[in-house]
Amino acid sequence: MRNAWIIAQRELGAMFVSPIAYIFAAAMTLITGVIFVFQLSDYILTSQFGQSGPPPTVGNILGTFTFLLIFAMPAITMRLLSEEQRSGTIELLMTLPVRDDEVVWGKFLAGFVFYLAVVALTLIYPLILIRFGNPDLGPIVSSYLGVLLWGAGLLAIGVLASALSENQIVAFMTAFGINLFLYLVAFFGRFVTTNSTVSLVLTELSFEGHLGNFLTGLIVATDVLYYLLVTAVALFAAARILESRRWR
Repeated sequence: MRNAWIIAQRELGAMFVSPIAYIFAAAMTLITGVIFVFQLSDYILTSQFGQSGPPPTVGNILGTFTFLLIFAMPAITMRLLSEEQRSGTIELLMTLPVRDDEVVWGKFLAGFVFYLAVVALTLIYPLILIRFGNPDLGPIVSSYLGVLLWGAGLLAIGVLASALSENQIVAFMTAFGINLFLYLVAFFGRFVTTNSTVSLVLTELSFEGHLGNFLTGLIVATDVLYYLLVTAVALFAAARILESRRWR
């Protein structure tokens, strides 16, 4: 694990000087901020006219945040291993006393630390709600847990896609394609009316289908297990792809 953290530190240094990282953070913060302001303004105006409306929550904001990650996360992860392969530095890594799993975990940890920093920027919204209102803390905590698990899954898929090709554009499109499939698969499952088993399998494969409970304040073991399993399988596959390079 020490080697993985060393690789993560090296990668973090490269991330925080990359314009893509700052564009990603700024765009996510701006979009979620606009949604929060509109949501809060609508509630205040409704209250002033004596009407009762649903109070602002972080669920809608984080729901939009996770949806945007489907498009944005591949841009962050596409260079993690693709750039190493294109520049030939992956060959140097292969000659060092570092296991393939440690290389993959190092890249993943770097991406996840950066992701945590971006998610931390959104904490201003629940802090405002807590300061000026009395929101239920349960849904806030569960929503952020869901966001972290969602991000971990997309990161792992991005690392896998980056391991598959030395071309960053190909890595981006591969990760985006997998993300979009996992997001829409439940939609396709609704049209499978002749076979309930197939419909259930497609629904259970859905990234979106396992997030809803978190956003409403429920932490269900199967939902947690789903995201952890997607993360583990993707990272395991990425490590095996790197391992296969030793035999080429």
